[in-house]
Amino acid sequence: MANSLSNSGSSAPLSLPAIKSRDLFEVFQAVLEKWAFLPCDYIGNAVEGPASLPLERMVGFSGPMEGCLVVRSSARFGKHLWENVSGNDLSPDDTPHGDAFSEFVNLYFGHLLTLFRQSVEGTFDPFLPQSSIPSLWPDRQPDAALALLVENIPVEVRLWLDKPSTTAVRVPDHE
Repeated sequence: MANSLSNSGSSAPLSLPAIKSRDLFEVFQAVLEKWAFLPCDYIGNAVEGPASLPLERMVGFSGPMEGCLVVRSSARFGKHLWENVSGNDLSPDDTPHGDAFSEFVNLYFGHLLTLFRQSVEGTFDPFLPQSSIPSLWPDRQPDAALALLVENIPVEVRLWLDKPSTTAVRVPDHE
């Protein structure tokens, strides 16, 4: 008997969930309000092509569906997150600001998985936010994207979804 690490064995045909930009916003808003006690405002679709937002993280994911999530903003957003979560507005460098942003993206994606699990069965592989580079984004338009403001700080969110590849890594059971 073998364990599948990437496709989790669901043999039913997969249809990708219809995730809308508004869904991305509602999850973002809920996580931001609960974790950092910050409000946000939906302002519409993300601009075509990458804007100048240097603080960005990408979460690549696999399992019963694959894709990537990109969240981008300015360094001010990371600083604002850090200050609200830690209660400390005096930081000697930008490290905790980037860490706070990474942790927020991690929490945000974890909550998005709850939304995905309403449409697909199986187990998602572990994920970790990483630095994002726009030249490495998929060559097509995102399946959902939005722009929002967090206390007048712009944030972009983009999501690409794909069906899982048919090849799965197999690991023998340890019996």
